[in-house]
Amino acid sequence: MSNRIDYFQKEQTSMAIPAAKVSVFLDGVLCSALEPIEIVRSQWPDFSKARFVFNPSETSKSDLYKVENMFPKGKSVSVRAVYNDSYPVDTSVSSYSIFEGQIETSEILLRPDCVQVEITARDFSTVLERKTVYGQRVVKDAGTIFLHGIEAVFNPDGKANAGNAPVEVQGKSYKVFSADQNAQYWTYAEVIQYLLGEYVTIGSLCVPSLERLLALTDRQIVRDLDVTGLNLTDALQRCCERIGISFTFIPCSERGTPAQAIVFYKNNTGRKVELNYPAGGQINISKTNIAAMSSKKNFWPVTHRYIGQGDFKVYEATFELIKAWDSSLEGNICEYFSPSTNSDFYEVRDVYRKWALNEAGDYCDAPYNRGEVYNFSTIFESSEYVRKRRRFCPTLTTDSQNRSMGYYLQVSYDNGQTWWQYQDAFNLLTEECGVWLSSDQLNFDLIITSMYNNLRFRITASIISDERLSAEVTNGPVDSVVPVVDH
Repeated sequence: MSNRIDYFQKEQTSMAIPAAKVSVFLDGVLCSALEPIEIVRSQWPDFSKARFVFNPSETSKSDLYKVENMFPKGKSVSVRAVYNDSYPVDTSVSSYSIFEGQIETSEILLRPDCVQVEITARDFSTVLERKTVYGQRVVKDAGTIFLHGIEAVFNPDGKANAGNAPVEVQGKSYKVFSADQNAQYWTYAEVIQYLLGEYVTIGSLCVPSLERLLALTDRQIVRDLDVTGLNLTDALQRCCERIGISFTFIPCSERGTPAQAIVFYKNNTGRKVELNYPAGGQINISKTNIAAMSSKKNFWPVTHRYIGQGDFKVYEATFELIKAWDSSLEGNICEYFSPSTNSDFYEVRDVYRKWALNEAGDYCDAPYNRGEVYNFSTIFESSEYVRKRRRFCPTLTTDSQNRSMGYYLQVSYDNGQTWWQYQDAFNLLTEECGVWLSSDQLNFDLIITSMYNNLRFRITASIISDERLSAEVTNGPVDSVVPVVDH
């Protein structure tokens, strides 16, 4: 046992970035009144931030009370490290960015022994946190539409709902949703690109290319990813945590590019850096009659928009149906089209029996060639809907006991001049809008009339649209320079 004590000098005696070599810029203009005291670089959920103190030597003490007007919230802040890039031959001052963000809060503290004004800036995450993810942008004809009432779910229950190729949307190219039968499965890389492309303004943030994201995520396929109602940072985090990656925001020093970039990386490969600086001198206000004062101001102004959504809108109408079978299979022998007299009935089970609305365009091309896809624009009072398979619902019209009238199927044997209620048995199709005539033996007149193209069917029913009943309430201006936060 020994009573000896060894003392060691600390190995690191200087700061990582000396304060004297750091400059602060406010909206691109040098601002000597702000001194950085702390820069924290992190990932979700805190992300990066910087704290500054106001240097009163540049102005009179009375200006301290106007600091909120001097440094308005939302103004861009850049902290740049200065160095001599011509050393040792000559002297040439250059700089590189170590923090980019915007002013988020200001706090003033006045006491008899000190005056302190502290400004806090955050990176681009504060912008994404004010954007709420909801709805779907879907392919429609040669362009796209945004459907607010549909949940933002990628590959729900393992079913593909991504478009076949990227589309151009306001100068950006990315995949969107699709209700087509030939839809593809979303990959996590495509989901990330969709979220950034749909909700981030072009030119405000550098984003990685799809090729880099595909390589980072190993082209993994999404399954049942629901991000409805989340802010954009939480939506990205939910996507990333499933595949073991993270993201953060870093300064971007290249000319002609946005000031910040979002970077995705695999976990346990990133790092967290904290840089601290001395706050500087204090102001003595002991001769005033102020005992103490504290003031804190959050981001302002900002408009909160509250969106209430109810059920999907349901419309009732009379829909004319088309023949949903291959005309080359037709014939005039009734027994051939009956399940009780034809052992190979499955080969012609839909002939003369299946009548559909063609809402998804399944019967436009060969071998059916039934014309254009059904257009819901006049019924839904809008062209913003997805071309997909639907199904008929009971009518909205009710009887005296407030019960639905069900389905009303009519037939015409003279090409639509007169209509009669169809009295025989029929079934509603469950995978699309249509009916299947389920009688064992079809009427001979029905078969002959159909062969001469004079047979027509129509049904009165209701259909669920893609738009919800909704209402919006705001507490400030919309469609202005003021940021809007959706709830």
